Amino acid sequence: MNHIPEYITEIIISIIVMSSLFIFHKFWAKTAKTYWVRIVILIWMLAVQIWFYIDKDIFNPNADKFMYFELCNMVAWTSIILMIFPTKIQVDALLPLAIIGPTLTILIPLNKGFTFAEWEYYQFYFGHLGTLFGYFYIYLYGYTNSKLSWVSIKRSMCYAFIFLTFVMVWNMAYSRHNPLEPAPSGQGNLWWGPNYIYGLILFNIGLGSLSLLNQYFMMILVLGPAMMLIAYTILYFVRPLYAHCGTEKLKFNIHDDILGLKAFFTKENVKHKWLRIINKIKA
Repeated sequence: MNHIPEYITEIIISIIVMSSLFIFHKFWAKTAKTYWVRIVILIWMLAVQIWFYIDKDIFNPNADKFMYFELCNMVAWTSIILMIFPTKIQVDALLPLAIIGPTLTILIPLNKGFTFAEWEYYQFYFGHLGTLFGYFYIYLYGYTNSKLSWVSIKRSMCYAFIFLTFVMVWNMAYSRHNPLEPAPSGQGNLWWGPNYIYGLILFNIGLGSLSLLNQYFMMILVLGPAMMLIAYTILYFVRPLYAHCGTEKLKFNIHDDILGLKAFFTKENVKHKWLRIINKIKA
């Protein structure tokens, strides 16, 4: 691992920035009644995304990052839309993905890394931080009144499935080799070309040589649900602080009824269901 001071610095800054949403919630609640925070996030995210697309020549079919269907790129563009038109359906569907992608990027160090003197250092790390901050700012301060529910879980799982399937079809279409056969030993992710999303995750856990079809099923059936479960767990405890754009403070109690579990697991319900199980066994 190179550039350890740069890595530690971005971790510290990310923790401070995200923690401020909870520590200085009264300040952020006041800003939620205005537009300036959303405008700042909008301008910053547009700047880093446009620079990235120009620098990497994204729309060139011969470029290494043609179209660049990575998860973080997708949620970065949607964070720009969210700053302009905050909607409940977008937060429901994309917030878990906006947690997974940028958080992993911020926390997992790069082999190469960047120096403080490189613009790419700020574009890379604080672009991801901008996405994460933007989504949580809208979520925590009641712009859309979105919260963890069975509806939000179904929306996010459905969107994740469709997006991951689309990306894998794209990866297979642009693969340099037969996507149904495994890569030769030692080739790993380089064998498949860009292999968006799947390559970054599976290669880093030693599964980059799997065929693209097996990578798809591994992501859809194992890794994807596991990461989404982690995101849902975070949202279980990190609930909105305010409603109606920072005008109404919400009470926070981790024992509140979430997903109907508190109402479902009452003493009477548990006793009744247990008796039904016993009767079925005896029958």
